[in-house]
Amino acid sequence: MTGFVERWGPLVLAAGGLGLLWLFRTEMTSFDLADALELRSLYSAVVDWSAIQTGFLFGIFGFVAGKNEGFIAAIRDTPEMAAFSRFMRTAIFLGFIVTLMSIPLMVSGFEIRDGALWRYAVFSGWSFLTIWSFFAFWRIAYLFGILLRVRDRPRIPG
Repeated sequence: MTGFVERWGPLVLAAGGLGLLWLFRTEMTSFDLADALELRSLYSAVVDWSAIQTGFLFGIFGFVAGKNEGFIAAIRDTPEMAAFSRFMRTAIFLGFIVTLMSIPLMVSGFEIRDGALWRYAVFSGWSFLTIWSFFAFWRIAYLFGILLRVRDRPRIPG
């Protein structure tokens, strides 16, 4: 079960978020129409978060790729490390995509208020990728924390 959650959890959570967005699309459109949602601020916050998240992921990637001794070197050629690398590539890719998608939405002031279904589909797609990206990042941060808990053996005892 842990393997399933680890592998598919971020995507399943994003799909759940997408389902909720479609379930409550009338309410979301009404909130935007009543100016209860400030989508431009949301897009801006996501651009900031995505950029920070992607930079952090590149830092983790550099740490793991550059570690040629100790525990990380010992597990480098294992299926678990291959999965970790795949998860990291996914999270970095999603961070880039979300950043690139958010900028035009923010600059154009993209709204969902007019009720056009295509606008809500664009917003929902962006939301799906944003949720997936966030949880893909969280998965890497969590697994990296586990990797850091394992101490390398000291070369000189004492």
